[in-house]
This record gives sequence, structure tokens and C-alpha cells, in this order.
Amino acid sequence: MEKQNKKKNYYDVKRSARFRMYFRFSMIAMCFVLAFTLFQACQRAKGGGGLDPDDVELIQYELPKDDAPVVVFETSEGDFTAVLYPEQAPEFCKYFEGLVNDGYYDGTFVFAVQEGVYFMGGSKASDGTDTDSTDKTQLEPELHKDLWPFKGALISYGDKGGTVFNKKIMSGSRILFVDSVEFTDEFNAELDAAGGNSDLVEAFKKKGGIPNFSQQYTVFAQVYDGFEAYDAICAAKVTDEESLRPKQTITIERAYMSTYGEHKNDSFFDPDTDTLSAGDAVSTDVE
Repeated sequence: MEKQNKKKNYYDVKRSARFRMYFRFSMIAMCFVLAFTLFQACQRAKGGGGLDPDDVELIQYELPKDDAPVVVFETSEGDFTAVLYPEQAPEFCKYFEGLVNDGYYDGTFVFAVQEGVYFMGGSKASDGTDTDSTDKTQLEPELHKDLWPFKGALISYGDKGGTVFNKKIMSGSRILFVDSVEFTDEFNAELDAAGGNSDLVEAFKKKGGIPNFSQQYTVFAQVYDGFEAYDAICAAKVTDEESLRPKQTITIERAYMSTYGEHKNDSFFDPDTDTLSAGDAVSTDVE
């Protein structure tokens, strides 16, 4: 029975040594530089089938239309709101909205917090374990040139899929909420030296995020209001560095769909506004 329970534990399966090393802050700058170098050197050679970094539109900082769909998360730490991108991630947004409208996320848990990187939520159990009520749907990832892992981005996180030679992270019911590393002067200099899309680089500097998540997962929404609650969850203390489980129970008490017209915060979408402030992010030098 003990062996069976461990096998079902979602986060234990994902928490291998290699998985933990992937999130080491010392790797973030290198991965970002590599990403932009590859975009320039390789993607254009695909004859339009790949990602051209000069063709990126920063839609996460464009003012949404009044009828744009948003999701409101009412949590034990307060409320925050995110705008969805159904044109860029149509299959997942349809699936996600269905879960929200069915009340799937009501009473679910934030089950892992990696300081300065992310928190994970939407689990029916406080430790991320699958239950009989867990929606185990796995969708193909929807990667889009205009959606990036800025601070407050929502990523669908499922199980590993693909082939031996083409691994990918599927989309599922659990949500990874992106936090931000600290963009130090040294880090920024490395980004500038890497080349690529300067507008995208500047957006990461001003808005924060986790650059090495870029173009690997389904980004489907962007938090634009309620960062006091969002940051409180990002900074939650954990029981230990292995489980990453919050010491205090954190719940999504309710999630519901609405529109931007009903939940406006136009100031967030000013591209020149710095989302990050002192104390919002942690150093990339943390071990």
C-alpha cells in the first residue's frame, strides 16, 4: 500500500534530482542566453515553421478588450485575477474554462512553493496526490510565440509526454503560477549580450519572470491584479526543501470566470511600468 501511494503522489514523481537541478537559480541566466541564441541561429532556418524572435508581440502587456475572458481566484491569502488567451491557447483555454465553470478548482490546494520560481495549485489534495476527483486529462502543449513566462503567467502543467527523442510536458489540470528571479545588473548584462528580441528582453527586466521556462510549457493566462495576494503565496514558507509543501494550508477557495470589463486594472498593462520592486524577487545566486 505504501508503495502504491508513493507512485500516485504527483509531486514525488516530478521531484527527481534532475528535476530539482533544472530549477537551480544558477542555471537560469545560461538557459535564457541559450534560448535566444537558438532562436536566432536555428529557428529562422525552419522556413517559417519555427519561432522568429523578431516576430514576437508582447500581448501580455496589451490592454485587453472589455469582453476578454478572465479568471478570478479567491484564495485563503486574498484574491487575484488573470486574463486568458483563447486565441493563442484555444484547446487548453476551452478545457480550463470548463473546469472553472464546473467548480473544479473550488476548495483545491496550493501544494508546492519554490521560492523565486513558482507555486503550484489546483490539486484536490494538499500534497498534490491524485484522488478519485482529480481530472487527469492530458492535452498537447500549445506553445505560442506571443506568450512568455513573465511574473504572474499561468502555465498548465501535466505529465511528461512525447517520445524518447522529443520529450514534452503535457497540459493538465494543475497550474504552475510563475514568480520571478532577481534581474541583477550582471544578469541583465548577460541578457543584453545574448541578442535576440530587445523588446522581449526589456519586458523580462521590467516585469520579471523565469526566462528559462520560455517556449517549453503552455502559457495560457496572465495575472494583472491582486499581486499582494499572489506574492504572499509566492513567499509562503515550506515544510522542507524536498516536499516544498507550504507550512500553512493555502487553498483556492473559489475560481470563477468573468470579463476584463468587470475586473479592470489598466495600469498593469503600461509597458513602461516595472512590475518588480525591492523584495519581490530572490537572487539568482541562491543555492
